[in-house]
Amino acid sequence: MGDKIRFGVIGIGGTIGSTTRILADEKNAELVALADPDSNRRERTLGEIEGVQIFDDYQVMLQQAELDAVCIGLPTWMHAPATRDALECGLHVLCEKPPANSAEEMKPLAKLSAEKGLSCMFVRQSRFTPQLMEGRRLVAAGELGEVYYSDTRWIRTRWCSGRGWRHDKDKGGGVLLDLGIHAIDNAWFMMGCPKPTEVSAGLYMAFSDLAPPEQIYTADDAACGLVRFENGCVLHFAVAFSLNTADGKSPENDDGLSDQKSIATEFQRVSLHGTLGGLEDGRQLIGTPQGVKVKPLDTSAYSGDSVTLQTREFIRSIQEMDQPLNSADQAVMLMEMLDGAVRSSQTGKAVAIDS
Repeated sequence: MGDKIRFGVIGIGGTIGSTTRILADEKNAELVALADPDSNRRERTLGEIEGVQIFDDYQVMLQQAELDAVCIGLPTWMHAPATRDALECGLHVLCEKPPANSAEEMKPLAKLSAEKGLSCMFVRQSRFTPQLMEGRRLVAAGELGEVYYSDTRWIRTRWCSGRGWRHDKDKGGGVLLDLGIHAIDNAWFMMGCPKPTEVSAGLYMAFSDLAPPEQIYTADDAACGLVRFENGCVLHFAVAFSLNTADGKSPENDDGLSDQKSIATEFQRVSLHGTLGGLEDGRQLIGTPQGVKVKPLDTSAYSGDSVTLQTREFIRSIQEMDQPLNSADQAVMLMEMLDGAVRSSQTGKAVAIDS
């Protein structure tokens, strides 16, 4: 590896399209090659960026281009195979979420990257937002005391992806893998990523009647549950593509709503609660004998957009031969939580996470 890390891109879905453009401007990176069969998509992504080798097949790119690392933005069901192929070629990997379809797919990838001394990082750009970074710092500094409870949600009242993969179970679809991975990780990351020990959950497919006739609709559209961690903390999560909720809105709110008006909305929330204080809706809560004092979360120490910061963290981990902030070991634990939720829903019982 020379002064600059030579990057290849495999598929430009998700955040990887933005990452591709960011790499072209990073002083420690060189965008060498891009593999995507859609010429229009390639042109939209690259724009005026020149000197990039173009491939239709990423396997050909891995064999012909001189690379140090790759960024993978393929559909979900292709994440694990493409990551394995790149690692076996001795390349560092940044892969879109979810890093694999299951923990069993992710474990050998984590092992392979460790054996080869390669960085294997999964996309979770929200970890690099000021709110989550400052929340993690406050927890680590002990300012919340002992964090024992967290609640995290990502709710859409009505949504169907048309002909996309998100409702297709065989292609890695379902709200748990799509939105749940974000919602759970938002809270877990701020908590410091403690080891999960048990999951109890329910997954539901309740709104298939809203899909167009040609839509494959075989995956969950709502999921809720509880995750326990070895430090005693409990995390409650709820995610939905469609849910009969008004998000607390009512005609009395003077917002023009009535029982004759349909409400369609989307919201995300995450809160942490400790013995000394908490985090809630972008605010810091400070416990007092009388209740709580509320102040805005101070995020003035953070700057830069989250995808750029994520890209730079990947570059840093390669340069310093260090574990990235979004590590392969954390990817395994995150997938274990999601797998446990699925099994718990199927069996109707809590599922232990033993590894």
